[in-house]
Amino acid sequence: MTEGVSASMFKKIKDFLIGKKTGDITPAEAHRIQKASYVLNNTEIKKRFSPTYESITKGLDSEDAQIFEGSVWYLAKIAINKPKYQPEILEILEKKGNEKGINPEFREYIKTQIQNILSKNNL
Repeated sequence: MTEGVSASMFKKIKDFLIGKKTGDITPAEAHRIQKASYVLNNTEIKKRFSPTYESITKGLDSEDAQIFEGSVWYLAKIAINKPKYQPEILEILEKKGNEKGINPEFREYIKTQIQNILSKNNL
């Protein structure tokens, strides 16, 4: 090795003269990474995805028969048409039907709709 040049300096010069090592990134790649990082850090975090039926479940707490039955009917319709939501909707309806203090007519309507869901999908 030549005198006056340290080993680490020699390695840096050699790497520079020989070219890019595997694992290094180019300035263009570094720029893209930096830009993507900036965008990720400065964008608002999206809200958690909530299924369409979650807003309808609020109607199950209503004392008004029309609102209650409409909510149950829409939930049953979603469960029949969207099989991926069916287990959760059935669980919600069964839980509501088993609550103490629920109007017997409401309980009967829930049972009817659960049977409708199960019969349409042969479960």
